[in-house]
Amino acid sequence: MTRATRKVNPARGGRESAKGCKGCWALAGFVMLWAGIAPAADTLEINDAWIREAPPGAPMLAGYLCLDNSADTAVTLVDVDSPAFRHVMMHRTETVDGMARMMHQDEVIVPAGKRVCFEPGGLHLMMPAPEQRLVAGDQVELVLHFADDECRRIKVPVKAP
Repeated sequence: MTRATRKVNPARGGRESAKGCKGCWALAGFVMLWAGIAPAADTLEINDAWIREAPPGAPMLAGYLCLDNSADTAVTLVDVDSPAFRHVMMHRTETVDGMARMMHQDEVIVPAGKRVCFEPGGLHLMMPAPEQRLVAGDQVELVLHFADDECRRIKVPVKAP
């Protein structure tokens, strides 16, 4: 599904919903080759992914992972979703006037040849309203969507803090 045909999801504040991973791959591949852009699927490794187990009844969980970009060009993560949560948001913890605040991130750029990590105290995934209680040992599917309309599905373990 291309970005132009994605449905608007009110839970994302009117942002596009990126539930599908279908698209015109031949056309996208041709455009990327013509533009000199490598697809995220070929140049990006996702490592050290995990979700923090929360106490029973917790309305919010957090997820972490590292993105390693071996390409000569930047890769841009634009959305994450999961069937296990109502929605997934990308946040960055920043200290403003001595107070820690979570700042929503519409996208996360992984520079060419670099690593960007989502980790406690920095970038992280906020996942409200889990469909069911998740405990250490459970596996959760995440779908990462990139600006080039590529997507990656990964299974992420839930771990005790």
